[in-house]
Formats: sequence, structure tokens, C-alpha cells
Amino acid sequence: MASDYHKIDAVSNSMLSLLKRSPWTFYRTYVTTDPAEKMESEETDAMRLGSAVHVLALEPEKFGAEYLVLDGPINPTTEKTYGRESNKFKAWLEASAILSEGRTVLIREEFAEGLDIAKSFQSHPEIAAIMASRAEKFFEFESFGHATVGGYTIPLKCKLDFVCPELKLIVDLKSSQDPSEYDWSWSAGKLGYHRQAAMYIDMMELRYGERFDFLFGAVRSKKPYDSHVYRLGEKSINKGQEEYMRLIEQYAERQQSGDWKVRSQRMATEIEVKTRGE
Repeated sequence: MASDYHKIDAVSNSMLSLLKRSPWTFYRTYVTTDPAEKMESEETDAMRLGSAVHVLALEPEKFGAEYLVLDGPINPTTEKTYGRESNKFKAWLEASAILSEGRTVLIREEFAEGLDIAKSFQSHPEIAAIMASRAEKFFEFESFGHATVGGYTIPLKCKLDFVCPELKLIVDLKSSQDPSEYDWSWSAGKLGYHRQAAMYIDMMELRYGERFDFLFGAVRSKKPYDSHVYRLGEKSINKGQEEYMRLIEQYAERQQSGDWKVRSQRMATEIEVKTRGE
């Protein structure tokens, strides 16, 4: 039986990303049990589409059990589907609940976009060769381990898009507004993909006793849906490892002290603006 991954008391890379951005938001999302402080996460359109793309690209046989594709409610003025935030769409979605039987509802336009992204990912020569290999493959692969830093031992968890132990290979699918080499390398650093790669490589080495390779499949989220495959350099992997270990240590220290605020929450703090490329 699959575990309830999100309820397992361990630290993930996405949690570390939130900790880096805002320890206080991290506290309100993952630590506090006070209903007045608790911050619930909301699924965005991008997250919903991203989840559907992963199923379509990696495990298409599961799509029908998890998703239902319908024609959305049409706005007679624009002759296009109402936006998901509109009352008309929310009422239509509520009315579709019985038909969906617990599945996530996608409108036909969302499905078509997700399918194009998935097909582009699958058609990349590197990905196609891996998929065609006879090596055993695992999708949405959950793995658990730990890290010891600064005298603390912290449980870790990760859910890998695609892992092939025989080939010692991890593959992660990302949709991107611009997957071209320059822009994607910049956004990968901003979004902490180097940290993700380092953490997942370490987790697989802890599990299998061997070092895995890590590939990112980056696909443009709009037409022409071009796909690219990137392997981060060793310098970036090392930087990612240093960063995730530093964040784990910060997590342990804040957990022990109970202090989740930063300096600017206590006093005026001087900063310098950051510009693209810095």
C-alpha cells in the first residue's frame, strides 16, 4: 500500500525551498498546529496542469483513473471557457463533482496543452531511448533517508518523477516558460533545481550504495513545446549539496529554538535589490 507521503514526518526539497524563502511561512505551513496560524497550501493552475503532465508523460495508463476531461462552461460573450476563478466556473465544477467521482477535472483545452507537453518530453531522443530500454523503471518513486549535520540527524524524504536503478539514473520533468539553455540555467538556480538534484542523488546513493546520474527534461509550457535535456555540472551539484545541508541545519536549529522569524520581522533591515542574472 502506498504511503501518505505528505503526512510522513520528514523534510523534503520543496519544504527546504519554502524555508529558504520564508522561515515564518514554513512555520505556518509545516510546524504550527494552531488553526489560527496554520497556512493551507492551494493548488494553482500551473500545479494542476503540471501534475497532469507528469501522469500523461510517465504513466499515461493511470490518467483515466485520476482525471476526467470535460468541455468547460462557455462564456457567451467571449465564446471561450470561463476562467477557473470565476463564479460560473466554480458552479460548473461543483455540478460536475458527481460525474468526476473524485477525479481531478480538466477542461479540454488544459488536457490538450498537457498532452502536447507530455508528447514533447517523450519525443526527446535521450528520453525516448531511456523509455525504450528494457531496464526496470519506477515512477513517482518515494524514498526516505536522513542527513547528519551540525550534530543533528534529520529524516528526509523525496518523491522522484522517474528512477531507473539499473541504469543508475534519475529523470525529472519540468515545464518552463523558456527552456532554452541560458534562461533555464538561470531559473534552475533561482528555483533550487541544483539543490533538488544533489539531494536526490545523495538519497539514491544512500539507498543503493551507488552514485546516480540526474537528468532534467525541460519542456516549454507553451507552443512550440520544444523539449531539452540538461545534466547539471559537478560544480552546481556540489553547490546544491552545500545549500541543502545548510538549510537542513537551519531547520534543525529553528526547530530546537522555536524561533522561525528573520531579522526584518524584528527591526528595519537594509537590503540591496537583486536583478536578473545575479
